[in-house]
Amino acid sequence: MNVEYRVLGPLEVLRDGVRVAVPAGRGRVLLATLLLRPNRFVSVDELVERLWDGEPPTLDRAHKTLQMVVRRLRMALGDANCVRTATGGYLAEVDPDRLDLTRFRRLAAEGEFAAALAYWRGEVASNVASPHLHREDVPPLVEERLVVHGRRVEADLARGRGAGLVDELRELTGEHPLREGFWAQLVQALHQAGRPGEALAAYEQIRDHLDDELGVEPGQPLRDLHARLLDPASRAGVPRQLPVGAAHFAGRDAELARLTEVTTDGAAVVITAIDGTAGIGKTALAVRWARSVADRFPDGQLYVDLRGFEPFADPADPAEVLAAFLGAFGVSGGRVPVDLPERAALYRSVVADRRVLVLLDNARDVEQVRPLLPAGRGCLVVITSRNRFTGLVVREGAVPVTLDLLGEDDAVALLTARLGAGRVAAEPDAVADLVAFCGGLPLALAVAASRAADDPGLTLRSLVRELADSDGLMTHVEAVFATSCSRLDDDTARLFRLLGLTTGPDISLDAATALDGRRRAEVRRSLQTLARMHLLTERAPGRYTSHDLLRAYARSLQETDPAAVRRLLEFYLHSVDSADRLLRRSRSDIALCPLSDGVQPVLFEDSSVAAAWCETEHENLLAAVKLAGEHGLHQHAWQLASVMFGYLYLRQRPAERIELCRVALAAARASGDRYAEGVTLHSLGNALSALGAFGDAAGQYAEALRVREEIGHLHGIAVTLDQWAINHAMGGDLTAAKVLHERAIERRKEQGSPSGLAIALNNYSMTLVSLKEFDAALTANDEAYAVVTEAGMTDLAASTLDTRGLLHLERGHLAEAVATFQRVLALPGDQLPDAIKTVTLENLADAHARAGRSEDAVAALKEALLLREDMGNEKATEKLRARIAELS
Repeated sequence: MNVEYRVLGPLEVLRDGVRVAVPAGRGRVLLATLLLRPNRFVSVDELVERLWDGEPPTLDRAHKTLQMVVRRLRMALGDANCVRTATGGYLAEVDPDRLDLTRFRRLAAEGEFAAALAYWRGEVASNVASPHLHREDVPPLVEERLVVHGRRVEADLARGRGAGLVDELRELTGEHPLREGFWAQLVQALHQAGRPGEALAAYEQIRDHLDDELGVEPGQPLRDLHARLLDPASRAGVPRQLPVGAAHFAGRDAELARLTEVTTDGAAVVITAIDGTAGIGKTALAVRWARSVADRFPDGQLYVDLRGFEPFADPADPAEVLAAFLGAFGVSGGRVPVDLPERAALYRSVVADRRVLVLLDNARDVEQVRPLLPAGRGCLVVITSRNRFTGLVVREGAVPVTLDLLGEDDAVALLTARLGAGRVAAEPDAVADLVAFCGGLPLALAVAASRAADDPGLTLRSLVRELADSDGLMTHVEAVFATSCSRLDDDTARLFRLLGLTTGPDISLDAATALDGRRRAEVRRSLQTLARMHLLTERAPGRYTSHDLLRAYARSLQETDPAAVRRLLEFYLHSVDSADRLLRRSRSDIALCPLSDGVQPVLFEDSSVAAAWCETEHENLLAAVKLAGEHGLHQHAWQLASVMFGYLYLRQRPAERIELCRVALAAARASGDRYAEGVTLHSLGNALSALGAFGDAAGQYAEALRVREEIGHLHGIAVTLDQWAINHAMGGDLTAAKVLHERAIERRKEQGSPSGLAIALNNYSMTLVSLKEFDAALTANDEAYAVVTEAGMTDLAASTLDTRGLLHLERGHLAEAVATFQRVLALPGDQLPDAIKTVTLENLADAHARAGRSEDAVAALKEALLLREDMGNEKATEKLRARIAELS
C-alpha cells in the first residue's frame, strides 16, 4: 500500500493514488498537527490544547475523546502506523518521501527551489478548522515558503532573467508590501529589464510604505542597492533620457505627420511657437513624437531643458550640457575638455557613428543650440523654442514646424481625452466657452481640465463661471491657475507656493521634503496631487518640474517662509558635505550651519554614488548658492559653495569653481566672517591656478594669507603658503616657490602637524629637484619620510618615496631610481592610491628608457595607461599612447 500525505494546501491523504476521506473536525486537526511535526513526538497535553483551541472539557473526558479521534483516524486511513502511540503522546510515522512538507524542505536544502515550491498547492491545511493551528503553526511555514521563493527569484536574477520576473515580483510586493527582500528583487528585475526609472520608482514606493507604516527607512541592503543603481558605472551604456510623455495628449495630427515626414538621417527638426507664445505645447509635442520614433535610434536618446526663458534662472550653459551628454556616454569628467569648442568636438566624435536622437527643449537662441548639434548622419535633433531659428534653417538645413494655438477640434479632443466623451458631449456650449477662455492654449486647457476632472460633480458651465469671476487684474491663464490652486488642500497649496521660491530646474522628493517640513510620504502625496492637476510634472521618478508660466505664477503668490528656505539650503549643504568628504582626500573641516528639526540630508558611503548625486543636482546646487545670497543667508551661501569644490574639481570644471568662489567670497564678506573670507580666497586661488591663471591665483593667495594671518588661522596660513608655492612652481617661478615652501615648513613645525609637515617637506623637495638642488632636496625628502614613518602615516609613504625616486632619476642615478620606484609599487594597495601609482609607473618607465630598456619602459607605460583610462584623463592617455608608440 502506497500512502501519501499533503499539508501544503488542503489536507489530503492519497492511498495508491486515490484520495481518502479524512474525518472532519478534530480528526483533521489531529492529523494536521502531527504531520506538521513528522516523526516527532507530540504530548497528549499539547494535542488537547490544539484540538479544543485552549478550552478543553475535563482532562479525563478530553483524553478519552482524543483516543476515540485516533481510532477513527486510523480506521479511515487504513493504516494503524500513521498515528503511533508513544508514552504520554502520539507521533505520525511518515516516510519523508511520502509527505509534501519534507519533500519541500529537502529540495530547498538542495537548492532545487522551483521544484520545492511546486509542492505548494495553496494555504497550509486550509480545510482544517483550527484557529490555534492557523495562528501558531501556519505562519512559520508561510515564512519558510517566502524565503525559498525569494531564493528561487534570486537564482533567476543571477541568470539574468529579470525581465520575466517583474510581474511575479509586483504581485509578491503587493501581497507583502513591507517585505524588503521582494522589493529589492523587484528593483533588480526592473533594472535588468532596462527599466531604470521604474526601478527607482519601486524603491521610492517601498520607502514610502515603510515610512507610512513603521516610520523607518529601508534597511541597509536595499539602500545599498539603490546606491548602486544611482552609480553611473552600473547603468546601461545607452542613455534613455526622454521624459515621460503627457498622459492626455490630443490633436496636432498635422504637425506629427510633418515631423514623421522629415525623419531622415542628418535632419534637424526645429519646433517653434508663434511670436514666442508660452504654454502652446511645444514640449508635449516634441516628447510625444520623440518617444514614438525612439526605437529608430538604438544608440541613445538625449534630453535637456535649456531653460531659455526661465523667469528666475539663467539659461543652461552649452558647455555644461555637453559635459552631461558626454557623461551619459561614459566619458568621465577627467576626459572632458575645459574649452567649449573642444567639448563640442569631442561630443561630435563620440556620437559620429551612432544613431542618436537629441531633444533640446526650451532653447533661447541659435548660439546656445549650435554647439549641441551632432554631426553624424545617423543622428536627429529636435529643438523647441519660443523663437524662430532662421539661422539654423539657412545654415544647417533645419526644418521649421511652427505651432499655432489649438483649433477648436483639437482643443475639444484634449478635453475629451481628460474628461471623457460623455461629459464633454453633455455641455457643448460650456466646452466652447472654456476653449475660448483658455485661448486655445494647451497648458491652460490642461490645468482647467484637471480642475474639472478632480471634481466630477462640477459642471463645465460652473467652471467657466469660476474662471470668469476671477480677479479682473489676472490674465485668463492666471485665472485658470488660480482656480485650480483654490481646490488644493492647505498643505499642498502651501507647497506649491514654496516651490515658487526655488530657482533650480527641478526638485527631488528629498529636497521638497526639506523645503516643506512635513513627513516625506505626506510631501510625496502633495507632489503627486500637483502633478495630477498639471501644476507640476514628474519628469523622472521622484523629480518634479513645472512650466515657466506656472513657476512665475507660484512666485507671484509671494510666499515668505525663511525657515523653509533655510531647511532647503541645509538639506543641500549637508548632503553635498557628505559627498565632499568622499570626493576630497584632504579638506578643511567647516563647522556647518546646523540642521533644522526634521531635515534629513542624503548621506553617502560610496564616492561614485556621491559624484552621481552631485551631477544630478548640479544646477540645483548652483541655484541654491544664489538663493542663499538673495535671502541674506550668507553663511549658508559660502559654506555650500565651499563644499562643492571637491565635486567641481573632480569633474574638471575650473571656470565654475571660479564663479562659485566669487559668489562665496561676496557672501563671506557680506557676513563679516573673516574665517570664511580666508577659506574662499584660498579656494579661488586654487581654481585660478587649475585654469593656468598663475598670476591671478597668486593675488588671491596673497590676500588669503593676509586674512588668515590677521585672524591667526595657523593651519590655514600653512596651507595657503604651500599652495601658493606650488602655484609659483607651476608658473615657472621656482625661486619664489622655494621661499614660500620654507615659510610653510616653518609654520607646520610651529603648528605641530606631522601630516602637514610631511606634505610641506615633500612639496619643497620636488621644487628643489626642479631647481637642481639635489642635496637639499634629498635632505628635505629624508626629513619628510622620517616624519611619515614615525607617525605611521602609510598613506603618505608612496608620494614621499616617489619624490625620492624622481630625485635619483634627475641626478642620473638610474639604478637607485628604478629600485625606489619599484619599492613604491610594492606597497600594499591601501597605501598606494591610483594617482600616485600611475605617476610612479610613468617615472619608472622614464628610468628604464634612459637606461636603454625600452621593453621594460613600454610595459610600465602600458600599465599606467590602463590606470589613466580608468581615471578618465584623456589628455594624459594620449600622451602615454604617443610615448608607447615612440618606444615600441
